[in-house]
Amino acid sequence: MSREQERIKRKLEKNPVIECNKIQTKFYPELFSMFGNVDDPRHKSHIEYSARTMLGTLYYKSIAGISSMQEMTRAFNDDVVCENLYKFIGDERKEYLPHGVTENEFLSKLNPEE
Repeated sequence: MSREQERIKRKLEKNPVIECNKIQTKFYPELFSMFGNVDDPRHKSHIEYSARTMLGTLYYKSIAGISSMQEMTRAFNDDVVCENLYKFIGDERKEYLPHGVTENEFLSKLNPEE
């Protein structure tokens, strides 16, 4: 395949993350705002990550097909991934995303009705 054909092929291929975000924005634009409105059960002095970031990280973990919290922590422990996910979630960027243990503790305290 020539370089010209390769360029044409790449232009036609869609980035799955961008396409997923377009679909989510079109059909459920208030999703991340609703994540931010969840009643956070954690003690206010111990909160490092917002509920929006906690739930948004889990949302993208599921979309990526990541099956374990350890795998999520490894996969999301990349500067570019971290920056992009904070941008997608629409929350203030921090150096890291929540660790899997932090996510599990958050979920264990979260009211199931939320």
